Amino acid sequence: MSTIILDACLVITFGNAEVLSIITELSKHDLSIPKTVVSEVQRPPAKLHLRQALDSGAITEVQIDLSLPLEQDALLKYSRSMRFYGKGEAEALALAASRHWVVGSDELAVRRLAEQEFGQARVAGTLDFLIWSVQEERLTLNDAVGLLPRLDIGASLLNRIAQAGQTAEGLLGGKR
Repeated sequence: MSTIILDACLVITFGNAEVLSIITELSKHDLSIPKTVVSEVQRPPAKLHLRQALDSGAITEVQIDLSLPLEQDALLKYSRSMRFYGKGEAEALALAASRHWVVGSDELAVRRLAEQEFGQARVAGTLDFLIWSVQEERLTLNDAVGLLPRLDIGASLLNRIAQAGQTAEGLLGGKR
C-alpha cells in the first residue's frame, strides 16, 4: 500500500464538490496531508469535509520532522522555489521526497516538478483518483464522467482529454 501526500488543490477540488470520500474510501492507498496544507483549506465545504476526514482517520495529518536532516534539507530545497503559491506544496513535495510517497496534486508546477524528480508513477491527480474509483467499483464509469463537470478542475480536464483525442469514458475506463 502506498501513501499519497495531498496538497490543497485536490482536497479543495473534491471537497467543494462534496465528494472527498472518493479519495478517502480508496482501499489501495493511505492518505496523508501536511499540517500546513490543512491550514490552507480555509473555506467550506472543503474545510468541513477535510475536518471530517481527519477526525475519522481517513486522512492523516503529518509534518516535516526537522530533527531529521533528510526532511529538513528537502523542505529547505522546495521552500526556495518561487513556483508554489503556499508553503503546503513545498511541504508536500519534501515529505514525498524524504519518505518516498506519491504526490497528490493537480497544480501544474507541483506535478511537473514531482514527475521530473520522482517519476510519473509517484504523481496522482483528479483523473487518477477517478480511475482508481472506477477500477475498485466504488464509482461507475458513468458516475465518474458525470462528476467531472462538478469538480473545480473538471472543465480543464475535459478539454485536455478532448485535445488528446480521447473521451472521458475511454480514459476513465482505462481504455486509450
